[in-house]
Amino acid sequence: MPAALGSHRMPYPLPVPGAPLRVAFVGPGATFSAHALHEAASGVQPRFLDVRAGADPRSVRALLADAAPHVVIALGLESLPPAALEGVRAAVLAVVASDVPGPDPRTVDRVLRTPGPGGEPRWRSRPLPVDDRIFAPVRPAGGTPRALCIGRSTEHREWVLTPAKHTHDVTHYAHGLTDMAFSDAMAAADIGIALHPGPVHGFPSQAPLHLAAGHLLLSERLAPACGLEAGIDFLEIDSRDALVALLTQLGWRPESFERVRVRGRLKAEAHRASRVWPRIMHDLLRDLAVFGTARTLHG
Repeated sequence: MPAALGSHRMPYPLPVPGAPLRVAFVGPGATFSAHALHEAASGVQPRFLDVRAGADPRSVRALLADAAPHVVIALGLESLPPAALEGVRAAVLAVVASDVPGPDPRTVDRVLRTPGPGGEPRWRSRPLPVDDRIFAPVRPAGGTPRALCIGRSTEHREWVLTPAKHTHDVTHYAHGLTDMAFSDAMAAADIGIALHPGPVHGFPSQAPLHLAAGHLLLSERLAPACGLEAGIDFLEIDSRDALVALLTQLGWRPESFERVRVRGRLKAEAHRASRVWPRIMHDLLRDLAVFGTARTLHG
């Protein structure tokens, strides 16, 4: 750990020199496991705790006591049980969507928001990183391409996908994919479809997942684009008819847009979990050492 972290303003214990920084990722696995760090990297020793809505706060605190983390990454803070992090003597970074009301600053140390609409306060804003295990090389195109859409079912998503489902090989997983089931689904697809939950544009967290897996990404307009360029890194769709037309073209010529697929895969490296999460954690601790925290510990 950097020497600067020895500041008297650091409110939490840190590892001794040479020891790893223990980090606990806490959140529902079906939603966030694909965005966490699962293997040690850059001096960080991660552990993922699958905590779902409705969990007993006492059981969550027991899991955290066993993990003894120096940093807690609360993935989807709004889905965690209230009071689950009370009394946890570790830096807490809350990860929330761009338009979700901000947490009480007395309960977390900093807030990271995903890109999109909304002007809520934040310490950082970026797309969710991608688990290193999802990354795969771009496979040679061949045969009828298979398309995959991941994300909860909404009226908008179903409206866009329905015509494509009727005419092409399109699979939509709305929930429940974790671990090997998720990996198998990603490995079986050639095309990734990223759709916004509703008509308001943002940056769907599924977009980097598809790019990392080597898929050709078909996405609605990204706002913000977060460095991705339409027509170069992914193909933009502005209607459900445009989605059907692209899938039809790819059915005739699966090798179409191979350069786009390769460019998109290269851009995904900017979101590799083993590179992004250690940097965020070290920045968090440096920030706490300099500016302290408004968080109040109970228990």
